[in-house]
Amino acid sequence: MKKNIVLMLLTALTFTVGSCSSDSDDPIPESVDERLKPGNDDRPIWTEPDYSLFEFRMAVQVQLGDTLAAFQSSGDLMCAQNDGEVRAVTSPQITGGVVYYPLHIAGNGDEQTISLYYYCERLHRIYTITNWATFDATAAPTGYSGFYRPQFLKALL
Repeated sequence: MKKNIVLMLLTALTFTVGSCSSDSDDPIPESVDERLKPGNDDRPIWTEPDYSLFEFRMAVQVQLGDTLAAFQSSGDLMCAQNDGEVRAVTSPQITGGVVYYPLHIAGNGDEQTISLYYYCERLHRIYTITNWATFDATAAPTGYSGFYRPQFLKALL
């Protein structure tokens, strides 16, 4: 008897839930941002700089600070450049379930402007933030309030 009552309740509940949705009530999905659609960028061949040519290093730990975090994978790359010259490159690292990119940016201590590049393997795209930071060998590796979280999509607006 109890089984029959439970079965009837489940059947009624299934019918009620199924009859509540209507195609006309479903929200229209927003269009996907063009910058999040697959592109055709090849995986870049960024190589580590020869650190012996530089006097200082700026160590920073970077996390993706926007929608791109949902697309990251082990095949991604993060690169820091100064005037088109690679000063650091790394793949993502995971510690305690946290994904981040440890960059050791080479520099000579003068007012060098660092641009940041992110290659997303899943989207086959390279995202860029020009003039992301000024080289500072004394900068805290995680900034003042945690990881550095550049927003590549905002930078493209």
